[in-house]
Amino acid sequence: MSTIPHTSRGARGLYRPVLSAREEATKLNKEIQDIKRWWSDSSRWGETTRRYTAEEVATLRQSHTPAYPGDICARKLWSLLTKLQQKGGYSHTYGALDPVQVIQMAPHLTSIYISGWQCSSTASTTNEPGPDFADYPMNTVPNKCDQLFRAQSHHDRRQHEERSAAILSGKPPTTPAIDYMVPIIADGDTGHGGLSAIMKLVKLFVEAGASGIHFEDQKPGTKKCGHMGGKVLVCTQEHVDRLVAARLACDILGTSTIIVARTDAEAATLLDSNIDPVDHPFIVGTTSPNADPSNLAGLKTFDEAVRAKIDSLSMNGQKKSSMLRKWEQAKPLEMSNKKSRAVADSIFGQKDSVYFDWDACRAREGYFRIRPGVNYCIARGRAYANYADLIWMETGKPGIPVARKFSEGIKSVYPKQMLAYNLSPSFNWDKAGMTDDQLSVFNDELGRLGYTWQFITLAGFHSNGLMTTRLARDYADRGMLAYVQNIQRKETAEKVELLTHQKWSGAELVDKQVNVASGGMSSTAAMGAGVTEDQFHK
Repeated sequence: MSTIPHTSRGARGLYRPVLSAREEATKLNKEIQDIKRWWSDSSRWGETTRRYTAEEVATLRQSHTPAYPGDICARKLWSLLTKLQQKGGYSHTYGALDPVQVIQMAPHLTSIYISGWQCSSTASTTNEPGPDFADYPMNTVPNKCDQLFRAQSHHDRRQHEERSAAILSGKPPTTPAIDYMVPIIADGDTGHGGLSAIMKLVKLFVEAGASGIHFEDQKPGTKKCGHMGGKVLVCTQEHVDRLVAARLACDILGTSTIIVARTDAEAATLLDSNIDPVDHPFIVGTTSPNADPSNLAGLKTFDEAVRAKIDSLSMNGQKKSSMLRKWEQAKPLEMSNKKSRAVADSIFGQKDSVYFDWDACRAREGYFRIRPGVNYCIARGRAYANYADLIWMETGKPGIPVARKFSEGIKSVYPKQMLAYNLSPSFNWDKAGMTDDQLSVFNDELGRLGYTWQFITLAGFHSNGLMTTRLARDYADRGMLAYVQNIQRKETAEKVELLTHQKWSGAELVDKQVNVASGGMSSTAAMGAGVTEDQFHK
């Protein structure tokens, strides 16, 4: 046996400070109280319902909760939206495709959108493009968010270095700084799975710098772009659970991330479950034992079936009107099917007075068929309101009448609720029935209705395609003259910062870093002698 003293390996035998049981309890109780104080801010959380306690959140956190830079932007976005809401204003933006777009948008717009559709077609983490079926990997949109947030941070540093150098040299800047840290709201799709998947997705977004995330009430696996057919909704309660899970994930991370709830009930035709009474008034069925369930045009909701039966009765109009009035007073769009049947039976004076079978016409996959529309969106929007900061109804065409109906339906119950509106390029705006004058005030009218956040989902994609097509066509025909006339001269005339792209990219910032690191002795400055960008300053 060796007589050489044994050397302690790693941490064994070394003192590592740990909290005592009492200190650990004190720390936990302090964190619980901090969470409660955070939630007691009525200006931020006054309209938010949580189904869990501060104690539960504290126990789900890591021992030291880090700070996330995106949370600063989230709080900035909340402050902006609430101030705009008070005066009928709005933040309007569009989907940014890449770092160039997000930086060039910053001086002009107050929020940034990241579209799942754009990412699906141009930025999947598998590099496999495709339509928006949400079959891209779960980290696709968070990766895009990370790229854009890093670009914002980089250009913020670049600007800060330039302005600081000017101040220290005795030549303070004469123009105001640009706020490059514009809050980002990103597409969370359906959450890409169950509640644990949603919570993991939220964590990815928060770590990537997102200020807000939206979630839609479609079913994973069958999800489609909101302006495609074949959409299947999950039951209302399932989407509420998603929103609760998203907020819980943010609370665990300690962020005030904006949660946007989207409903596709204006156009979806299928529902995966009839478990939630909120959905009952909008499920259709056969109204006769001899009806052909494949005749979709003949299907009715229970409300429609009751109205049709009243109309078919052989009695005077006054009695029919009385029966109809009793039915409408019961608020048929807010009742479960069980209660609706009981009310109908009381009106018609017999049990099982209205034949209605919503199982007979179910789709081959087992989905229930539904009557989509604004009323269904209102019912779902009200169910989501306590769990989301903004509500978004996806629509099939743009227009103030539909937007007003939805707004009034939500705000009649939740007057402080903020709304979101998709100014989608999927609409043919020239066929929307609006004149140019009406289009010029469309955003303003939406703002007055409470649509505090408005966005063109795919404007980055379309503007990129248009500019590239124009340049490629002209360059193919006219060569270098096309580039000089269409790009460089216009960049000069319009003072587009990208004209001097080396400076824009941050070459001077990196030069400064290298020079500082080398004690001011670096002789390899990228922006030193020989840089061709000097040609633009002579």
